[in-house]
Amino acid sequence: MDKKKLLDDLVKGYRENHKKSEAIFSKASQYLITGGSHNLRLFSPFPFYDIQSSGSRVWDADGNIYVDFWQGHFANVLGHNPKVIIKALQDSFRKSQGLTTGFPGDHQRELAELILKQIKADKIRFTTSGTLATMYAIMLAKAFTRRELVMKVGGGWHGAHPYALRGITAYDHGLTRMESAGLPSGTDAMIVMTRFNDIQDIEDKFREHGERTACFILEPFIGAGGFIFSHKQYLQRARELTQQYGSLLIFDEVVSGFRFHAGGVQSLYGIIPDLTVLGKAIGGGMPVSAVIGKEDVMALCGPEAPPDVKVKFEGGTFSAHPAAMLAGLTYLKYLMEHESEIYPRIGQLGAKVRKGIEEIFAAHGFNVKCTGYGDSIAEHSSLVGVQFLKERIDRISFPEQVWNPEVCDFELREKIFKLSMLEEGFNIFHGYGAVSSAHTESEIQASLDAVERIAKKWSNY
Repeated sequence: MDKKKLLDDLVKGYRENHKKSEAIFSKASQYLITGGSHNLRLFSPFPFYDIQSSGSRVWDADGNIYVDFWQGHFANVLGHNPKVIIKALQDSFRKSQGLTTGFPGDHQRELAELILKQIKADKIRFTTSGTLATMYAIMLAKAFTRRELVMKVGGGWHGAHPYALRGITAYDHGLTRMESAGLPSGTDAMIVMTRFNDIQDIEDKFREHGERTACFILEPFIGAGGFIFSHKQYLQRARELTQQYGSLLIFDEVVSGFRFHAGGVQSLYGIIPDLTVLGKAIGGGMPVSAVIGKEDVMALCGPEAPPDVKVKFEGGTFSAHPAAMLAGLTYLKYLMEHESEIYPRIGQLGAKVRKGIEEIFAAHGFNVKCTGYGDSIAEHSSLVGVQFLKERIDRISFPEQVWNPEVCDFELREKIFKLSMLEEGFNIFHGYGAVSSAHTESEIQASLDAVERIAKKWSNY
């Protein structure tokens, strides 16, 4: 396949159909770095600019309509701008409530109570982004244990702060490199890297560094690393090792929280960490994240904490924003009340997509494996990753496989397949993305029909 010619043709067609978006991008680039403020939203040759989003669909400035599987960074379990959330916010604003006031507000208490009921923990504190929440969780762990080292897995994305910017996507005989400039000297020595789903490796790393390790932070369902679920035995061993060495176990459930059922994926594994980080779905489309966990650890961010272990997790101007608390509360209540309807349905559609994409590409001679399979852990997995393989692999279990250019073709997935699906009227990410309750069976089938046409077209290049 002539990938260069295919990509050139796709870019040419995209430019022809997005002239207004290109003009907006050109103007935006005069003021914003590459035209925006989030790199994942800025793809080549330029992003389209949305003017309306509702349910499964997005309308852009050029009048194109897309069935969207990006869905707010996979946060929108109910699709874009669900009516139940819009109505709650409209009613609040009509009562002169909703904008920031500087007062606590009772919705904060209600949302806290609901989350702690669904994900077993003692206390919670809200903030505004996953990056802040993981940073504060690690600070709490370091203060509680009075230790310096942070253990994380290669391919784990926990936001842009010094404790997490090692071993994300840059492959160099593994995922171990520091991936940002501007960090304090010695930051890399503070972060211990280990391999996801590799029991032997975490045993070796704890044997070597366990007495100095404050915490082991990982996603039980790894997102940016490839939509891969942890093996149950791996998480069980992580729990045993952290307890054995006096480290804290932190689950980053920003992606997985309330994605596969109305709670955390940790309850599906039957493993309780010391701290959990939540985000995305708990805000109902608004900027909400949280740290939850054991009271003796969480108490270190309170005003009565001893000065030598007190953590300055004191909140920001928009922490527990009134409208965000209302949106999150309304959203999670809806997910809980309709759990038996929503999750089995979107899980079945996710399974249909994964199976269909693999079969379609195989029929046209392409070596493709999907990720997002929940197996016996999360049978209602609605997330779909697509990996174009350069070698034969039965199953993808490690982010090192996803980001190794000798194993997976990143350009084919993130550039060529994305533009090909946009040409067909579907917006995807990481090869496909997230099925929401707003997606219809006919839209899912239409997306597979589009994949069929694409695979056939590619085979002629």
